[in-house]
Amino acid sequence: MSSHSILDWISVLGPVLLSWPLVITVALLFFYRPLYDLLDKFSSNNIQKAKIGPIEIEEAEQTYVESLKFLLTSFVSEQELNHLKQLNTEGDSVPYESTTDLIMELKRLSTLNFIAAKSHLDQLPKEGDLKHHIELTSKGKQYLRLRDNLSDDQTDSAEQKE
Repeated sequence: MSSHSILDWISVLGPVLLSWPLVITVALLFFYRPLYDLLDKFSSNNIQKAKIGPIEIEEAEQTYVESLKFLLTSFVSEQELNHLKQLNTEGDSVPYESTTDLIMELKRLSTLNFIAAKSHLDQLPKEGDLKHHIELTSKGKQYLRLRDNLSDDQTDSAEQKE
């Protein structure tokens, strides 16, 4: 009698247990290409949000990008940025008058490896051409390119919103 009840359980549960994995496998095989194309499109295009039936997927990349933009634009002060831009010009002289603020700004830029001092910054003459004493490093040029690209992107996105 007990063997008969086990067979009853097997006959009832067997088809159910065997059918669900089979159904899932067939569904995955059947919808593999559309699902793959959807995932590929979602990852390659800059899609921020997708809705598949009742499921909504949102990419959290936007806050990350906004944080990077904030950090990049806040990394140096406006005066420091002006020094970098002036040093980045070809051939033009960059006149200066040595002040405590100028020395502090140049020391900070030097610490960031954005500029390289040809002589010790504390020994700068009271006035002259800054390009004779300071040169922009490749890291400084890279920072300016990134910052310019960011401002170009912000201008483009502002024009698209209008």
